[in-house]
Amino acid sequence: MGGGALLVLVALFLIPYLTARPTGSADGAAGGVNRSDFVQLPTEAPRYEFPPGMEQRYPDAAGFLRQFLETCLAGDYAAYRRLVARRADPETRTRFERMLLSLRALTVESIRTVELPDVAGPVYVVTSRVEFAAPAKGAQRREGTRRVAILVLSEDGEWRMALAPAHLQPPGEETAAETAPATTAPSYPWQGDGDY
Repeated sequence: MGGGALLVLVALFLIPYLTARPTGSADGAAGGVNRSDFVQLPTEAPRYEFPPGMEQRYPDAAGFLRQFLETCLAGDYAAYRRLVARRADPETRTRFERMLLSLRALTVESIRTVELPDVAGPVYVVTSRVEFAAPAKGAQRREGTRRVAILVLSEDGEWRMALAPAHLQPPGEETAAETAPATTAPSYPWQGDGDY
């Protein structure tokens, strides 16, 4: 799946109330919640937003994105894994936590439908602009903004997400003026050797 799918998930909306974790015992006896399913949360909740009218134009995709983002922003790694399409590999718990901790903001720029030969039913391509904070320490301090596209697709009647293939990824910031198509997936700060 790559970091792009999680990136979009984690960064979409402004949810300050998501920093609270469910109450209950650590072994999960209360309400079936197991605290080990959760990762460390950032000190300041990332914000996310949709452009005006987008949620009304694409209610299925936007509703799933909101669910996906809220799940990620709550730090619920187990629930995140359940929302990833079978065609994609979920991020490892360590990468999931690194991405969540480095995420500052996410803005959904566009949602559009596409047809993919190996996917039945509606497929949405969601392009977002994601802002990352620099790590608190480490030799490789990376921060900045990336654009990334994910797929929202139906599997067994349920919405799931996956990183969009390279040909559906938006051009990088430095190559936006160029007309050459993207040949690789985007890179992200947590992919380096820095301490995040």
